[in-house]
Amino acid sequence: MVNTMSRRFEQRSVLVTGGLGGIGLATAQRLAAEGARVALIDLEIGDSAAALAACREAGAPDALALACDVADEARVEAVC
Repeated sequence: MVNTMSRRFEQRSVLVTGGLGGIGLATAQRLAAEGARVALIDLEIGDSAAALAACREAGAPDALALACDVADEARVEAVC
């Protein structure tokens, strides 16, 4: 369900750490509903299909999942 009332993140891209579950996924869905392009960042992305589907349904058709350990500065730079 796409929220067309508030699109304050239209034309913005966001990286959401811990994006495959819990608070991270809820945050990603909310940002998607408000127009953001969403990248879900997590340690492992092996089972990311459900999280990506939820973000796409919320309004981010090009959502993607990327594996990244945010404690590894070089990896964070590469993902960004």
